[in-house]
Amino acid sequence: MSRQLKWVFCMIMVMMVVISYPSNMGAAEANQNKESSISVPYTVKPGDTLFAISKKYYLTGQFEQVAKANGLDPKAGLKAGAVIKLNNPLVLDYYAVQQGDTVYAITNRYFNRTKYMDALMTYNGITSPDTGLKIGMALRIPLPSGEGKHTVLKGDTLYNLSVRYFKAQDYQQAIVQANGMDAASSKIQAGDDLQIPNPYYRTKFESKAAGIVPAKLSIEIDITKNKLYVKSGGTVKKSFNIASGKKAGLTPTGSFEIMTKIENPWYSAKGIPGGDPKNPLGSRWLGLSVPNTQGTKYGIHGTNAPSSIGTNASAGCIRMLNEDVEWLFDMIPNGTEVTIHK
Repeated sequence: MSRQLKWVFCMIMVMMVVISYPSNMGAAEANQNKESSISVPYTVKPGDTLFAISKKYYLTGQFEQVAKANGLDPKAGLKAGAVIKLNNPLVLDYYAVQQGDTVYAITNRYFNRTKYMDALMTYNGITSPDTGLKIGMALRIPLPSGEGKHTVLKGDTLYNLSVRYFKAQDYQQAIVQANGMDAASSKIQAGDDLQIPNPYYRTKFESKAAGIVPAKLSIEIDITKNKLYVKSGGTVKKSFNIASGKKAGLTPTGSFEIMTKIENPWYSAKGIPGGDPKNPLGSRWLGLSVPNTQGTKYGIHGTNAPSSIGTNASAGCIRMLNEDVEWLFDMIPNGTEVTIHK
């Protein structure tokens, strides 16, 4: 082979490596993200909804992620006894304290060396405890203080790694902190309902405790004054004029939550698509958790009749100017508490 042909051949090989490199990296990253998922099985109880499960285990009303992970219709009901998976929930479980329980004993119930080894395998996509480790392998180490890294050395075993990285007191502290308990005494009483946190998300609990995340907002609606107030604690941060039910009793009163959020909602009663100037729901919909409605019947929404704002004009929903409801839509997450009163 001539020198020129050798040079051409080498260049072709280099180009093939360069072209294949990004796709290989992308596949590695995708596998890494997939492998870091830890799923918790949950058995559906009578009366459970996706919204309620999401609130309980993710501390948010974003139930669509639970539905998607399980191939479910987010608007459909759940069958009692069915088992669904909760991917990386913020809360692993809730535990009713029994007489004689201690935080240490509860810690060992949920977090012990055997379960840590299982978590270590799942976190890294390892299927065999005997042959899963390879020298030089980059392990992701799940820890309460945040993810760690470990390069597998000759002689490493899952058990030895669990001895090195698993510290029971760290997991005990995660339970104490998630439940707002006194770290010094860790006193619990029979009947207490303890939140068992996913310790690998502990930083989220720390951020809430330290006040790093924005203060929780709530909504108060006065249908007599046709006013909507956005509050932080007991302080009104912003107020809006609204329209409420045109007859007494049409707008439900009580305590609810924002259950669904939809941009450019369709007006299904007359088949008017979202974004149509004739659509009476305007540009945004924030559905309320009124019992047996799944957030689809009563909501806070925009309007195509701005002159109705400040009056009693709706069929039961809360109307706002489109620019006002768009601000609310962007600022208020699912799960936000809404109180409606006269």
